[in-house]
Amino acid sequence: MEGIKAIIRGNGVESSVEFSVEEVMARHEGTPWSELSEAERDAALKEYARGLFERQNGTTGDDLRVSLQGGSFSHVDERDI
Repeated sequence: MEGIKAIIRGNGVESSVEFSVEEVMARHEGTPWSELSEAERDAALKEYARGLFERQNGTTGDDLRVSLQGGSFSHVDERDI
């Protein structure tokens, strides 16, 4: 199982959530995961992280930035949305 740590920042928030790629793949709808480009996968992971953070904290925020770390993203320090 490949783990992802997402750093959530913005609007006075600095937090993180952790989840597995498999978790995102299982909930993904639309184009099969294997057919998505790297950018589309990144976007799906960030969208999932934002939704997970919002559900856990009961908040929403368009001003939140999501950075991915760990797992297959270990070759890149951070990727900002």
